[in-house]
Amino acid sequence: MLHTAKFCTDILTSDEVLLIEKHIGVNSKQIQQRVERKFNGITSWIVNQYGFRLFFVVDFVKLLGKTEITEQDYVEAEEEIEKFLWYLFRDEAFIDRISLIRIDFRLDIRLQEDERKLLFFLYRKTTSKYRHQQKYDQYKTTVYFNSKSVQCCCYDKEEEAKDKRGFIESYEAGILRLEVRLMNQHLKYKKYRKGKEKCLKEYFKDNLFKQYMTEYFEAILYKGDYYKITKAKSIINGSCLKTTEKEKLIKFLSYVSTYGIDSAKEKYTKYYFKKFRNQLETLQINPILIPKNKKEFPPFMKNPLSNLHK
Repeated sequence: MLHTAKFCTDILTSDEVLLIEKHIGVNSKQIQQRVERKFNGITSWIVNQYGFRLFFVVDFVKLLGKTEITEQDYVEAEEEIEKFLWYLFRDEAFIDRISLIRIDFRLDIRLQEDERKLLFFLYRKTTSKYRHQQKYDQYKTTVYFNSKSVQCCCYDKEEEAKDKRGFIESYEAGILRLEVRLMNQHLKYKKYRKGKEKCLKEYFKDNLFKQYMTEYFEAILYKGDYYKITKAKSIINGSCLKTTEKEKLIKFLSYVSTYGIDSAKEKYTKYYFKKFRNQLETLQINPILIPKNKKEFPPFMKNPLSNLHK
C-alpha cells in the first residue's frame, strides 16, 4: 500500500531551531545523522530558505518493520511519527504544525527475471502521454510518467537496490514495483478544491490506494493479460462477437502490435479506439502484444495489475 511520505513544518523561529539542537545535542546540520541512528525509517533535515523549516521523510516499510501495510497500521505509524516529533521538540503542539507534502503508494509484485524484462519491453510500447504526464523510458529497468502534480513509476526494485546500495533486502528480491507519487501540488489541489486535509490520516486508506493505482496505471498500462498474436486471435475468434467485429478487433490489435498505441490513437477515432479497448478488456486481452519473434520472453504474462482486484 504505502511506500513513503514526506512532511514539513511551518516556519520555525531561530529560538525553536536552537531548542531542537539543545534537545538532541547536535547542530541543525547534523540532525539527519542523529535522527537516522535513533529512528529506523525516518530521515530529517532543516532548510533555511525564506525561514527555517524542518523536513522529514518516512519509509513505512522500515518504520513498521513489515511489507504489507494496510489502513489498520495507521495508529502505529502515527505513534512512531509522534515519538520522532517529541524527540525533536519536546512539545505536543508541534504535531499540529506539520503538513504532508508528498505520499507514495506502491504495488509490489514478485516475478521471475524474464517476466520483469518482458514487462519493461511492453511498457515502453504504451502511450507516450497521459493527461499532463509525459513518459520517460530511457532507463533499462524503469519506465515512468511525470507531471508536476502526479508521477507514475514502474521499476525493478531488485535492480534499483543493487545499483543504489549494492545489496538487496529479502523483500526486494524479484520485485516489480508500481508507484503512484502524489506531489505537493496535487495535495494542495485536493485540499483547496476537494476539502481533503494534507495529513497522513486522510491518505492512509486502502480504498484510496486502490483508487489511485487503478485510475492511473490501468489508463496507462491497460487491463488484460499479455499474449502473442496467435493466442489473442484464437481467444477473439472463440468469443461471442460477430464475425465482422472479430475481424475489426484483430485488425486493430495487429495495427497496435506493428505501429504502437500512439499511432493507433491517431488512426482510429476516440469512439473506435475506446470500443476496441473495451472489447479487449472484456476478453481480458491487453492491447500490447508479446512479440512472436522474441523467444527469450514467455508466451503469456498475467497482468500484474490484476493484483489490485483480488
